Amino acid sequence: MHIMKKNPLFDKCVANVAPEVMEEVSLNIDIANRIYDLLKKKNMTQREFAALMGKRESEISRWLTGSHGFTTTTLAKIGTVLGEPIVEVKKAHELKYVFVPTQGFITPSESYDGTYSSQSHSYFRMTYNN
Repeated sequence: MHIMKKNPLFDKCVANVAPEVMEEVSLNIDIANRIYDLLKKKNMTQREFAALMGKRESEISRWLTGSHGFTTTTLAKIGTVLGEPIVEVKKAHELKYVFVPTQGFITPSESYDGTYSSQSHSYFRMTYNN
């Protein structure tokens, strides 16, 4: 096992990187690892994946380095092609306030049947989840 020596210059450089940049790099690496793991799980080569994505194999290779910043559109397509989500966002299960145009806010203590209309306007249906 090879143990790397500490490099004070490297440590100093990393210490000066903004936290949001460190988080971005970490997310990119996590996404690349997720894609790699799914390719391995599905016994899919980079070449096969590239063909399904409509990309060059060299671009897929760059993606897997962890240095690529993915758009949500690309992440959605990757998830669709691989049949599993790449990134999952924690969603709130409870709505506390619902905005209804021209009527204001509905608080948890009020009720709303989900419909509203007037002679001159038709408004969208809304649901309040308690």
